[in-house]
Amino acid sequence: MSIQLLGQFQVRLGGEPVTDFESDKVRGLLAYLAVEQEQLHRREKLAGLLWPDMPESAARNNLRRTLANLRQVIGDREAQRPFLNVSRQAVQADAAAGAWIDVVEFGELLGVDAGSGRSAERLQQATEQALQRAVELYRGSFLEGFSLAESAAFEEWLLFKREQLHRQASEALEALTARHKGRGEHKTALGY
Repeated sequence: MSIQLLGQFQVRLGGEPVTDFESDKVRGLLAYLAVEQEQLHRREKLAGLLWPDMPESAARNNLRRTLANLRQVIGDREAQRPFLNVSRQAVQADAAAGAWIDVVEFGELLGVDAGSGRSAERLQQATEQALQRAVELYRGSFLEGFSLAESAAFEEWLLFKREQLHRQASEALEALTARHKGRGEHKTALGY
């Protein structure tokens, strides 16, 4: 499975686009779990994130249905190693399940993890090829055009991630430009 979150949301399974998401909440949940895969997420927290104005029992029922749709459309039930580890209490994306996530690769290339904002000092250690690949991966803003307006907490997380990833992409571009200028490759530097 591949999950593209830089630019337009896109998921592919076996090379084919996945389009059977029932709602933007399902897409938002997948994006959140994929980016925040280092953490175990309690169900009540996820329910509150996506349905903040609903009573807890209704929000948890919505989460249950949303997770069922998500697991179905990404083929998790049939997978040898499911992407989602789901229990009655919590949910977590399995980093070792073999899914490719552009945001995760972007962070690895720049020497930061998906949840970290500290990239400036690590950019000097990144190879030029890694910086170039990171810039190529940044096809647009994080979840460009996506919104869950009725969920302030999700929107806050989304805005934070957009700004963080945009800043990291800008720093990568600046680092590439500086390296080319330092070698006297001004024409190449202007391309960034």
